[in-house]
Amino acid sequence: MRNTKKAGKGYTLTYRKKTASADPYLPRGASGKTSVCTDCHAVYMNKRWYGDEARYRTAVQHPDTRHIRCPGCLKIRDDFPGGVVTLRGDVVHLHKQDLLNLVKNEEARARGFNPLERVMSIRENGTESIIINTTNEKMAQRLGRAVKKAFHGDVSYRWSHDNKLVRVDWVRE
Repeated sequence: MRNTKKAGKGYTLTYRKKTASADPYLPRGASGKTSVCTDCHAVYMNKRWYGDEARYRTAVQHPDTRHIRCPGCLKIRDDFPGGVVTLRGDVVHLHKQDLLNLVKNEEARARGFNPLERVMSIRENGTESIIINTTNEKMAQRLGRAVKKAFHGDVSYRWSHDNKLVRVDWVRE
């Protein structure tokens, strides 16, 4: 059997691998210690954040537990949104309370899976639009899908190339 490899020719990488831009608020590497958030009572253990109050009470009693602020609380403190959801149209004024209840319920459902997914702020921009800031892009996408499913209309998603930010625009006249 002949050797088909050419002498002197090695494999060279002609492109750079794309890496997802890391969230500056997430810690680099995994800590082996259990940590608890002093603000929202989230617990970090086994390379994951949990929002369980019983787990928090147990972790606080352990002497090796570190007391920190979770990335979600840090983003809220620094006003560093990962997603911006804009709800526009005549329907916003007519069904404002229903929309806000939907946002609140989706946030509660998302926090059950990941306590770092939160709504940072909700503000009105006139009578026909509501602007919602979220801690990460997944929460903004989730809100856009939920509003479209419940109230129909048109939704568009625009991702930033530099940092982890998504703008979700929902419109229904």
